[in-house]
Amino acid sequence: MAISYNIVDLRGKAAADINEEILFENGTIANDLVTFESDVKNEIIFTEGSVASAMQAYTSGNPSASGSIDLFDVSITPYKYMFYDEFDPNTLRPSRFKRDMKSGAWNTLSSEFEQVVIGGLYAKNISYDVEYQYWNGVTSATKTAIAALTPGTGQSSAGAAEQAWVAARTAGLFNGVVTNMIYNSWNSSFSAAVGGRYKVAGTTVTSSNIYTEINKVYAAASPALLADTKKTVYIYVPHAYKQLINIYNSNPTNYLKPFGVSNGKYTFNDIEIKFVPLAGDVMILAPKQHLFWCTDLTSDVNYMQIDKIANNQDKMFLKNVATIAPYVGQQSFNVLYIG
Repeated sequence: MAISYNIVDLRGKAAADINEEILFENGTIANDLVTFESDVKNEIIFTEGSVASAMQAYTSGNPSASGSIDLFDVSITPYKYMFYDEFDPNTLRPSRFKRDMKSGAWNTLSSEFEQVVIGGLYAKNISYDVEYQYWNGVTSATKTAIAALTPGTGQSSAGAAEQAWVAARTAGLFNGVVTNMIYNSWNSSFSAAVGGRYKVAGTTVTSSNIYTEINKVYAAASPALLADTKKTVYIYVPHAYKQLINIYNSNPTNYLKPFGVSNGKYTFNDIEIKFVPLAGDVMILAPKQHLFWCTDLTSDVNYMQIDKIANNQDKMFLKNVATIAPYVGQQSFNVLYIG
């Protein structure tokens, strides 16, 4: 990468701060919104189970077995990815960044540039991109496979919306949460073992209908899940929905204020709403214990390596390496809404 820099000859005082581009923080990691499985170097096994018990009359003789215990293993291997770019620090020599360059013609790297532009803006951009792919990623192979599937009986509208959502995504390196919820439910070998998710056919969400649409998600939730006091259930929605909720609540005709807003915390029927980078009109109701981010180290996402490309030149490289594998557990208890 050649640094694109419109440099002004610095004759006076440079403002203390650099006005950065505004980017979303990686709230999924920062706010612990899902379950993190770290120290996964190559593979992790998830085991899901379900049981069925049957009451029967007592007998003092030989009883008959009843009920069942079903277990299902899934092997997950995190995808190893990297971000890499190159730049020439000599480009910075006539800029504001020359102020904290060490004396000597050899020294052209600025600590301010490293901290603010690379460690702040550039690393933040990478972190958000990873978070976006965690939720919305889809591989080219999965796009093709989902496009070839046929929705089952009674699923035509929801299934078509899911196919349209996948078709609209740019193919990436791995499948994200939404793609896994869609594909694993349509995959008969997987869904036969662990069940599908609750499908909700949606629409374009606006400030006028957001209450109606989130209520559809809530209505589709498993009563057993909502009654489970050991699981932290969230409704995950796109970032843009925060504005829609605030507009809905501020409408004087909506005097009941169905969305709770207090100290930056948003709730609906006592379930906390979490704003994440979901693409399009997508909502997920699930416990954080059902959504997994598998990786070696979560801190890898924010680690940037900066060094010379070679000892005989001053050009430098930026490199970030990490691993990731989104996994959705207990699919039969999760709700997926796609408009």
